Amino acid sequence: MFASRTETQGLVLLEAMTLGVPVVSTAVMGTRDILDPGKGALVVTEDEREFAAAVVKLLSDRATRARLSAEAVAYARTWDAPNTTRALEAFYREVISRAPPVAAAPSARVHRSQAR
Repeated sequence: MFASRTETQGLVLLEAMTLGVPVVSTAVMGTRDILDPGKGALVVTEDEREFAAAVVKLLSDRATRARLSAEAVAYARTWDAPNTTRALEAFYREVISRAPPVAAAPSARVHRSQAR
């Protein structure tokens, strides 16, 4: 259960999910970038009753807990180092492809009159 509104990256959620721990959380700030409903998490709005109901559902419904646990492990793998590196590389390639060409550096050749 994760009720913080100030999580900047959501890494604690991925750590839990890697271990098969299903998540109940809101999706604000960094958690918004991490959580995806149906992928190991019950994502709720910032309503206390909705949050509490999701927690009770997860704790009392063994089948939901097992399904979300399996989804959590699979989803967390998509955030592992090789996958994240590939995504970052693709982002850099896209940025580079959109960048204007860089002018060549001035020549380092010395003019004859300067060589004396």
